Amino acid sequence: MTAHSSLSESLQEDYLTANEKEKVTNIAEMKNNTIITTNKKSPRHKSAKQKRPQRKKKQQRPRIPILSYQNNHVIVSKPTSMTMHHTSNTRWGRSKSPVLQTTITKQLSRKPYLVHRLDHRTSGAVIMGFDSKSASELHGRLRKKDAIKLYVALVRGDLRGRFQYAAAAGGSCDDDVDDCTNGNNGVDMSVNGDGSIIGSHGRVPPIMTPGGGGEQQPRDHGNSKNSEHSGKITVNLPIKVKVDEITIEKEAETDFYFLSSIDLEDDDEDEDGNINSSNNTTATIPYVTKSVTLLLCHPRTGRTHQIRRHVRKAFEAPIIGDSEHGDSRVNRFWRTTVGLDRLGLHCWYLGLPPSSSSNSSVCDGEDGGDDGSIECMAPLTPDFMEALQHEALGPLWEEATRVEPRLEMEPYDERGGSFGRDYQKRCGDDEE
Repeated sequence: MTAHSSLSESLQEDYLTANEKEKVTNIAEMKNNTIITTNKKSPRHKSAKQKRPQRKKKQQRPRIPILSYQNNHVIVSKPTSMTMHHTSNTRWGRSKSPVLQTTITKQLSRKPYLVHRLDHRTSGAVIMGFDSKSASELHGRLRKKDAIKLYVALVRGDLRGRFQYAAAAGGSCDDDVDDCTNGNNGVDMSVNGDGSIIGSHGRVPPIMTPGGGGEQQPRDHGNSKNSEHSGKITVNLPIKVKVDEITIEKEAETDFYFLSSIDLEDDDEDEDGNINSSNNTTATIPYVTKSVTLLLCHPRTGRTHQIRRHVRKAFEAPIIGDSEHGDSRVNRFWRTTVGLDRLGLHCWYLGLPPSSSSNSSVCDGEDGGDDGSIECMAPLTPDFMEALQHEALGPLWEEATRVEPRLEMEPYDERGGSFGRDYQKRCGDDEE
């Protein structure tokens, strides 16, 4: 018994010793693992970090070209597809379209006040004041009769014959605007004979050359004084606008001048002049859509979509790229033909008369005229220029630049520091 019990006790001690050693070894390993894992992040946290989406870099918007930067106002060249100011769609993120007023604020570190507006898809010159007083004064000068705004528009159809008829009709609407609108001077070209469309001799209002000097470059009127380039068509059709949710009609008047036109030849016509619909994807479009006219437009009033509505009502020639007043099939045809993926309308020139107020907040002689007048020319934007210079529209562009050479003016950007190159602390300070 004694020998057996002693043997069993020794075996038990050996067993306990082995178990204890294994237990101690496991505990030590657990402690080591705990120490090691506490110095590193848990696998769960690590996987969560890997799945976290990376922040997208902010898209850098292109710089807005500065045409003129003065003490109390700035003139910029607005690109197409840019909203003038915040709306309910842009403010709450429903539209990601860039906003001109916000972009200029970030670019110049100064808050601009709008003086006038351009449509979302219209490009060109826009003037803005740096305080409410300057903006109000500039707005009043822009509404005067002697203020000049000129637009370049690419419209559907060939209008050469209409301007030739207007030039041959005799009379002139340049001396007396009232006689022109009343039909006493010129020829009535309206369908109803109500004098809403008057054709006559006419010339583009005198504007400055790009280099200043106040002189107008000679305009090529063709070989005859009755050429289409000597004609002017004045459209005086009211436009419906909403005022306090009530639709009313307001007077609207626009002068149109002819620059050039072109008819594209159809390669898919047979010997009889019929269009082969099997090979032509645009056979359902009328032939008139394959002719375009380049016009110079002078709106004498400022109504919403005034030029776009007048060319459609008076000439049945919507602006190319106009999805609201035009035809989507026509716009698609010119988009695939010359790459014009925008509205064919550009604000080319702004001319404001001198201020009549003796306490003017705008310095005299800033933008060209020594009498305080403001004149600025906005070159055509690269996308519009590229479409007009397309090989399919070569004759159109050649004729237009012969009539108005300043259309070829290269884009420029006035980079004159945060407050402009000609900045003065006060308008009355003399330069040392």
